[in-house]
Amino acid sequence: MFEFLGRHKSKGGKTAPDHGPSTMPQTVQSDVTQRDLARLTLHHILKGHGIPADWVTADLAPVHVPGQGDALLMQLEIMHWHDALVLHAPTLQQEMLDGLLRFDPTSNSAHYLFTWKFSPDCGCPHTHMPDPDFWIKEGALQAAKTAPAANIPVDLPTSNENDDDDHGFAPTQIPDPG
Repeated sequence: MFEFLGRHKSKGGKTAPDHGPSTMPQTVQSDVTQRDLARLTLHHILKGHGIPADWVTADLAPVHVPGQGDALLMQLEIMHWHDALVLHAPTLQQEMLDGLLRFDPTSNSAHYLFTWKFSPDCGCPHTHMPDPDFWIKEGALQAAKTAPAANIPVDLPTSNENDDDDHGFAPTQIPDPG
């Protein structure tokens, strides 16, 4: 009666439960040319923007993402802390992608996956998370810095209580429920 609970099965007949296909990326053999290309692209970008070459490193590892196919995992590691470098990380990442696609126009941007890593020795001065009020105050301050000027003169129509706004339509009638 309780066979569905597996009480009367022999222990030797058990099989490992099937958890379905793995969704974790699996690394595949790395191509030295691709890694060198990634490092060269990063070096070119850093040099072009005046950033010392030893502040950021890149490593490229081919991976297979189940259900999506092969991709290249680009790990950018911050070796030297600079607040502006972190602020411009999305732009740096986009320039890396553009540079890699320039060398290999046949690939598409979905072919690359980016990760960021911070070296323990990078010299980041931030060792603790700030108080909760920091995020509200700093967020409001940053929004004020980046928002367009709020004192732009706007010509609004003047209102006159004697204006006839009905434009020929009868007023809405609401019947009294009582």
